[in-house]
Amino acid sequence: MNYLFYDFETTGADPACDRPVQFAALRTDEAFAPIGEPVMLYCQLSDEVLMHPTAARITGILPSALPALGALPEAEFAAQIHALMHEPGTCAVGFNSLRFDAELLRYLFWRNLREPYGHEWQDGNSRFDVLDCARALRALRPDGICWPVDAAGVPSLRLEALTAANGIAHVGAHDALADVRATRDVLALCQRAQPKLVAYLLSLRNKQAVAEFVDHPQRRTGFVHVSPMIATADGNTSVFANLGVPQGIKTQRILWDLRADPTRLLEESVEALAAARFVRGDAASDTIRLPIKLLHLNRVPLVAPYALVNEAGVAERLRLDLSALRQHQSLVTQYLPEMADKLRAVMELSTEFAPKMAECALYDGFLDRQDRSRLDQFGRAFDHARTRAEGAPAETLAQALAPALAQLLAADWQDARLTALVPRFVARHWPSALAASARADWADWVRAQWQSPKGLPSFFEALAVERAAPDLSATTQRLLDELEQWGRAKTAAR
Repeated sequence: MNYLFYDFETTGADPACDRPVQFAALRTDEAFAPIGEPVMLYCQLSDEVLMHPTAARITGILPSALPALGALPEAEFAAQIHALMHEPGTCAVGFNSLRFDAELLRYLFWRNLREPYGHEWQDGNSRFDVLDCARALRALRPDGICWPVDAAGVPSLRLEALTAANGIAHVGAHDALADVRATRDVLALCQRAQPKLVAYLLSLRNKQAVAEFVDHPQRRTGFVHVSPMIATADGNTSVFANLGVPQGIKTQRILWDLRADPTRLLEESVEALAAARFVRGDAASDTIRLPIKLLHLNRVPLVAPYALVNEAGVAERLRLDLSALRQHQSLVTQYLPEMADKLRAVMELSTEFAPKMAECALYDGFLDRQDRSRLDQFGRAFDHARTRAEGAPAETLAQALAPALAQLLAADWQDARLTALVPRFVARHWPSALAASARADWADWVRAQWQSPKGLPSFFEALAVERAAPDLSATTQRLLDELEQWGRAKTAAR
């Protein structure tokens, strides 16, 4: 196994619909020694994409600066990362990566017609999140690491806070390569401080191992789970019971938080429980949020034996009432079948969500075999043409791809998402391959994105908020001025 530490900088905070502007990666062996040189790539932005002003301020990367940085078209950017991630034996490691960077990666591959999941499990590959690892160590075995707090005295696990507290060099936070090196060093620190626990957490990269743990008859009614969905004040950790598989989704389990009395589940109606499922924790409501969560076996969930809560200091740190836990665990053991049936009924009351544009609709279903085969065939043609045209003008690649693009555009797609996704993919990279009417449709679609409430109106509102920040430095002021000029150019082009 080797580690591929990686990080993205992006146009915003939504991994589904925002876009990458920078990618960095460093491959190491299991002792964290580098294998080869670091990778640094920049990505061009498609015409419809707007950079969120907050993202520009944090990263210091402006859309207008990307050409001078050698930014690649997104299709080539995705192809190079796809190849890196697919090297056999790769464990892809990031900081908060499972909830952001790994999702961004899936959507990057989806948008560029690449298979979005295989890099996570094929050929002995896996993934791991150093932020989750740090959460587990702070909650369960904190010795050996300095755990920072913010100005309000609240525990902080920001990467730059962890590195500063533990004397780890981290010059240029929010630069992708600086963050990659810092992530590697934080994982090395965790391993030195708690080698046995870190080795155990790394073993959870295997979803079968996780399933065997949480489904074991002696553990189903009580095990420790670390998750950002649990309050920071409770150490992002609680004790859960496994109530089974929801709606036949074999990679998920429904969990009940044993801090809560399960008699509520038995007494309330399915409709009332469903209404309480998505209540915000800070909502001004008489409805208390339903204390359940979904465990995703394939997202490296951090689970551990119940016995850990009996170790010195753990229950106090996590604010656990051990007596109440035992009472609730006893009730779950007694009524587990009834509770499981009730929760499955709750989960089956689906919530309607607004339709998404095709680029953001990855999770609307798997592609059928024929569609996937056609896209993979194009991917192979693209990779072959890209290798042959390396160093040549962009027109050379377009000419080499002409037959494959024609096949792509003429295909009779079974999945409705592809009827929108494929032409827009071609329009972003090779508009000359489209008929004049299709190019006009693309231009109209881009203008519609700019004019939508989430487009230029939102961009300028966010820019005004950034400008209103106190003690704005001259450097940040210049950056926002340049970003505004870029946005004004988009406005003029409408």
